[in-house]
Amino acid sequence: MNKTLFNQGKEYFMTNLRIIHHNAADLAAISASSQSGALSVTNLLTDIKSEVWRSTGTHATLSAVFPLTSLIAAVALPFCNLSSAATLRVRGYALAADAVPAFDTGTVRACAHQPLGAWEWGLEPLGVNAFSYGGGAYGRIWFSPAWVEKLEIDIDDALNPAGYIEASRLVAGMYWSPENNADYGASVTADDASQHYRNEGGDLLTNVGPHSRKLALSLNNMSPQDRSKLMAILRGNGKSRPVFVSLFPESDDPLLEQDHQVYGKLPDAVAVATPQFERYSTSITVEEI
Repeated sequence: MNKTLFNQGKEYFMTNLRIIHHNAADLAAISASSQSGALSVTNLLTDIKSEVWRSTGTHATLSAVFPLTSLIAAVALPFCNLSSAATLRVRGYALAADAVPAFDTGTVRACAHQPLGAWEWGLEPLGVNAFSYGGGAYGRIWFSPAWVEKLEIDIDDALNPAGYIEASRLVAGMYWSPENNADYGASVTADDASQHYRNEGGDLLTNVGPHSRKLALSLNNMSPQDRSKLMAILRGNGKSRPVFVSLFPESDDPLLEQDHQVYGKLPDAVAVATPQFERYSTSITVEEI
C-alpha cells in the first residue's frame, strides 16, 4: 500500500519501504578499474567502516562476478564520499562471459541533494577515518529485478572535491518490500557518543565521539505472507548480520530518501504480535554499523 506525503505544499509519492537482507556481493569476486595503494577493493566486503576502497580518480568501474546466478534489484554504497553530482550506472549480465548486458540502467544520481563537499572535513586530511566517526553519504540505485552472474557498476563524480572516490561497503541484492507500508511515525535518531565533562575551572568540555543513526519503524498491518517473510529475515540475519533499509526508496524528495537509509544491525530481539485475525504487527529498530 503506497502512501502520499505532503511537505511544504508539495506532494510526494511514497513507495513502500525496502529491506535488503541478503547481500549477494559478499559471495562475489569483485574488482575495480583502479585502487589507491593499500585501499583495496576487497575492503568493500567488510563491515569495518575505516576499511575502504579508494579509486585514483573521480571515475571508476566496479565489477562483481557471482558464483551462481543471483537476483539483483539494487546496488548501494553505504559510507561513501560521493557528492550530490555523482552518478551510478549498473549493467547486468545474464552470464559472466556475455558481451551484451541483459539490462543497463543508464546514469542515475547516486545521492542527489547530498550537500557538495559536506564531508570534506573528514576526507581531507582524515581520509578513511571520516566514516568511522559518522561521515559519508549513501550512494544507491534501484532497478527492475534481474537474474545475473555479473554486475558492472560505473561511478562518476567529476566534481568531487577530494579528487577520488571512496566507499566503505558494497551492497547488491534483492529487496523485500511489505504489502502494507510502515506506519506514520517512523523516526531517525542521530546518535552522538560524545561525552561532556567539566574541568576544574568549571568549563563544560567535550570528548568527541563517533556519530551514528538509528531508524525505528512499525509495521502494524502485516499480511500472513509479510509476517512469514519478516520472520525468515529475523531468523536468518538475527543481530549479527547487517541489513540495508530504505524507508523512502526512489522518493521524489531525494534528501528525504538519503536521510532515511540505514545500513545496520538489529540492536535487540524483535517481537511479532497478532493483534487481529491474520494481521500481524511489529516494531523494528536498525542501528547503523
